[in-house]
Amino acid sequence: MMRRIETALFAAVCAVVFVACSACGGKDNPNGPVGKTSQFFLPTGAPRNTGDPHIQADAQGNFHIVYPAYSQGDAYYAFCPSNCSSVEQAKVVHLKTQGAVDNARVAVGPDGKPQLLLNTYERVYYATCTGDCTQSASWTVTPILEHGGQREVSGDAFAVTPQGKPRFVMHSYRSIGIGAPTPATFYVQCDSNCQNPASWTQSQIATTNWQMGSLRFTPSGQPRLAKAELVGYGDHLGYYYECDSDCASAANWKGLSLYKTFYGFSEAVRMYPALSLRLTSQGKPRLALMGDDGSGRNLLYLECDQNCTSTDSWFAQILLPANEGGAQLKAGLDLALDSKDQPRIAYAAGFNILLASCDANCTDETKSKWNLAKVEFASDMEKDKIIPYPDCNIAGGWFLHSPSVALGKEGLPRVAYRAQDISGGGSNPGPGEIKCTAGADMTFARFTQLDALRAP
Repeated sequence: MMRRIETALFAAVCAVVFVACSACGGKDNPNGPVGKTSQFFLPTGAPRNTGDPHIQADAQGNFHIVYPAYSQGDAYYAFCPSNCSSVEQAKVVHLKTQGAVDNARVAVGPDGKPQLLLNTYERVYYATCTGDCTQSASWTVTPILEHGGQREVSGDAFAVTPQGKPRFVMHSYRSIGIGAPTPATFYVQCDSNCQNPASWTQSQIATTNWQMGSLRFTPSGQPRLAKAELVGYGDHLGYYYECDSDCASAANWKGLSLYKTFYGFSEAVRMYPALSLRLTSQGKPRLALMGDDGSGRNLLYLECDQNCTSTDSWFAQILLPANEGGAQLKAGLDLALDSKDQPRIAYAAGFNILLASCDANCTDETKSKWNLAKVEFASDMEKDKIIPYPDCNIAGGWFLHSPSVALGKEGLPRVAYRAQDISGGGSNPGPGEIKCTAGADMTFARFTQLDALRAP
């Protein structure tokens, strides 16, 4: 039977043992072997470190990826054809900004063209292209909102309507103490001439910070939002919200809390609340969420088919329980739905990237069959042989996290994620040598195409 989520903090849900095993992907893997894969670092032209990537597919099965430069401003857009399997096929465009981009998002309109939102610590940029999007001259990048460090766009909170109209959710900058901005959330939209900052309208829809949002639109253009909110003393709850009309009015946003989300500020890679919302072809919400059951982090998949502002309407499975491998979960997750509206969840465990998939009855403990596939393990990557400080006695190792997933026309996943090369150790530098401090030596956006993924 299926189990309902019964309260915001605790869920009576069925658990599936879903540990990220080191053997996943091998020929003896009972969770479903993976065939040939193609993997490469996403290009930047001249060598440059990059941050968390975001990938979307268009109706023709081509892929559009955006990833920020690491510090000092700018971002990169890459186009990959449907059969993209090598870095030579990825066509990159360098997009200029003032100030470091801390969140870069792409949405594909009904015309198949990418629209980008780039959030910096001072302003928000909107970018579009005409003609050949693999050419720099085709792009227009415009600062549409100056916020002076008082607001931010976090999570996957940028989307376009079925008519191609851009929308995003922005909240006050998350800080505490004297001078911290007053918490608030804004729904920002544009209907035409969107390269003109005056064409954008901002409407306050909450007096709290709706952070790490995941925004999507129904086939009729109604927004649906999953988000996290700070409550009490450090707890974050995951919420689902709907608006059916006049979404500039706060009163028209209706929702409910679903489950406590995990927040790991002291992790090696900081872990903000992780939620990923997708809608079926009929506009029904499906949600992947990294939860916190009170004893540790876990991975959940949730569904609702009607009356989704009622707790009784939601059903879920815990795919990776806190006491059976949940501690391995790392920063980021992303959900995609295939052509039959079945879930594929990319996530990080043990700083490896994995993919969970289910083809039927995905919240029914007696019928569902979830499979686990390897995307890439950090241990499979060639270790860095160039260590910047001579006192480092722990050679560089790769930390993979923050995945984003899109599906090709054949239903196979393409996953973009961040790879950080970290070295450390050392306590006895020689005369004149700098002491080795553990940290990232390099950080790059990376891409994997799974060419075959078959269930057992």
